[in-house]
Amino acid sequence: MPPRPRLRELLPVTAGQPRVAVIGGGMAGLAAALRLRQRGASTVVYEASDHPGGMVRSVRRDGWVIDTGAATMGEPGEAVAALLESAGATGLLVQPAPDSARRYLVHQGRTVPVPSTTAEMVATPLLSVVGGALMQKKPFVARGGGEEETVAAFARRRAGAEAAARFIDPLAAGTSGGDPDRLLARYTFPQLVEFELRAGSVLKGRMRASREARRLGRRPTGGGWSARGGLGTLVDAVAASLGDAVRGGERVVGVARDDDGMVVRTAAGIATRFDAVVVALPAPALAMLEFPGAEAELVAIGAVPHTSLASVALGFRRDAVGHPLDGRGLLAPSGERRRVLTVQFTSTLFPDRAPPGMVLLTATVGGVHHDADVLRDDGELVELVRRECEALLGVRGEPVLREVTRWPDAIPMATAGHGARLAAADALESAAHRVAFCGAWRDGIAVADVMAGGVAAADRVLDRPGLAGPRTA
Repeated sequence: MPPRPRLRELLPVTAGQPRVAVIGGGMAGLAAALRLRQRGASTVVYEASDHPGGMVRSVRRDGWVIDTGAATMGEPGEAVAALLESAGATGLLVQPAPDSARRYLVHQGRTVPVPSTTAEMVATPLLSVVGGALMQKKPFVARGGGEEETVAAFARRRAGAEAAARFIDPLAAGTSGGDPDRLLARYTFPQLVEFELRAGSVLKGRMRASREARRLGRRPTGGGWSARGGLGTLVDAVAASLGDAVRGGERVVGVARDDDGMVVRTAAGIATRFDAVVVALPAPALAMLEFPGAEAELVAIGAVPHTSLASVALGFRRDAVGHPLDGRGLLAPSGERRRVLTVQFTSTLFPDRAPPGMVLLTATVGGVHHDADVLRDDGELVELVRRECEALLGVRGEPVLREVTRWPDAIPMATAGHGARLAAADALESAAHRVAFCGAWRDGIAVADVMAGGVAAADRVLDRPGLAGPRTA
């Protein structure tokens, strides 16, 4: 019989101050911890790895700045912006270079700019005359679909089959590596679905949201923000602000309720009592967490399917690349049968990412259609991406920089039954009372959405009846 774990109480805290554990030190967990601190709670963040931040990591070497996972984030909402300000990180944020707005799609083996005006839409080779005319008409189609409508079905209904294959298919693959015929629209592109629900059509909803933003003096929220020195500097700043509350290398294996609160048990056999717990673990890790009375719910959540991806960053001399690299990068529709999902023109987006006279290209490989590619060794992945860049971007010669990072089971996919999985989390929170869940599987895969989910989880757990301590920010 294994020895009973020893129970360790927290160090004394201010009377009435809630003590909340955060399990998982990714962006959701870090945001939750900051919000708990902001509201006067005492917190400890348990992170199994030695590095907090999850998929947000940056490598800096010889003048190169490489984001090995998530490279950009949407403009932070008010709650997340307040957290970053409290951590002294707001000044780190940078927007993409003004000349990086253009996007490219692979079409018939070459890169073609995505049209951004009506005139460009008429002239683009991406759509036939019929397909272009249908897309011009479709944005005004009335609302439809349902909770289980897939991204592909939503796109075909709103824009026609040709536009769906040309534009939405590569966008879905580029953001998650997923299959638009399986991904659910309401979770994958919630803003587009919300536009339709509120205004009757996506275009009308977008126009209404833009007018409202102008009326309130706000800029419309956009993607592509990063930080000086890479997005990982945000992780560094947030973790530094939390100090020794972040405990790297401590894996939590169990959570249990007792009469005095919640007991968190680590792999080292240390059990610590808290008033409440925020669980910010990836879905697969949840399925392995011991939580008496909650096994069925955690197994249901852990069944969320995931895609595996590899990030391959290659640096070249500028004169070795024939393409002008005048934009964000390229996306490859699945029908083109390319071996890259995306190639980001990283040093165009953020010029500080490469030394003078050099350019940095960051490709994403893998996803549901090419998951075996993630298992290739570094040399094979570098050569695969180099060949793709040669064919699509006119790259010549060997790269002067190589950085390969694999992310197994990296991105949760909201497929059929996802609503039931979220309902299981809601039911578990209600039953367990002093537990809240957050993470990409629940709140969305974008960095800003994950952080906002951490804030919301912290608020939910602190607002539970009977939990002592401050109730306002």
